[in-house]
Amino acid sequence: MNAVTRNLRVVRRMTAAEIAQQSVYRGAWIIFMLANITVPIISLLIWRTALASGAELPVDERYVTTYFVLLGFVTMATSSWMAGFLATDIRMGKLSSWMVRPASLLVGFVANNVSEKFLKLFALVPMIGIVWWIFRDSMNIPADAGRWLLFAVSILLGAVLVFTIDILIASLAFWMDDVSALVQARVIVASVLSGAVVPLALMPSWSRGFVDHQPFRYTVSFPVEIVAGQLSGRELLAGLGFQLGYVVLFALIARVVWSAGIRAYSAVGA
Repeated sequence: MNAVTRNLRVVRRMTAAEIAQQSVYRGAWIIFMLANITVPIISLLIWRTALASGAELPVDERYVTTYFVLLGFVTMATSSWMAGFLATDIRMGKLSSWMVRPASLLVGFVANNVSEKFLKLFALVPMIGIVWWIFRDSMNIPADAGRWLLFAVSILLGAVLVFTIDILIASLAFWMDDVSALVQARVIVASVLSGAVVPLALMPSWSRGFVDHQPFRYTVSFPVEIVAGQLSGRELLAGLGFQLGYVVLFALIARVVWSAGIRAYSAVGA
């Protein structure tokens, strides 16, 4: 059995165990997901009011509505929360116990991430479905199944990209006593540059070159743009190329830093 097959089997079994364990907190998932869509809905109402009042924006009402209705789902689906936990495990020496196990500690975080998203979807999808139904006449709903397939692929790549960025930041804990400031900085920067706060289409024209090509766009904004925007076939392919390129780049850097950290790691039992 090769390493990939073995790790996939471990992820599957650990995901099932995590789902069973976390199912205890069903009420908490509903509250978390309610909070997840509250901010996008408030933003949606504000921007629609601005448009109705005559504000001149580079996007129309249908784009704004589709963007914010999908935003809560995409933000949740591509999110990662493991950087702080992984850094703590490294700093506290908990990594030692994983070194004698048949799978990496990172496999455990993959299972945790997948299981939590699986449970959150059950709470989030009905909520977004209600909002979708309310605003259905003001949304861009592509009839092309291929565009929805690209939307799903882009979400998967965005989730992998965020996860690898978190591994890269957490791996610095091999040499730094505290990376919490870096983790918080990543959250703040990503919330702005990913389009989670304001659609990137509304950014100033002088910033377009940077905004359109920086990696955080491909964690939230680009998947939403596939459905909400009017991206041409060429722009879609170019965007997916950039997204895949960033995934490979950050995965390679994270692997190099993680491997170097493992070699430098020293703790009781290591």
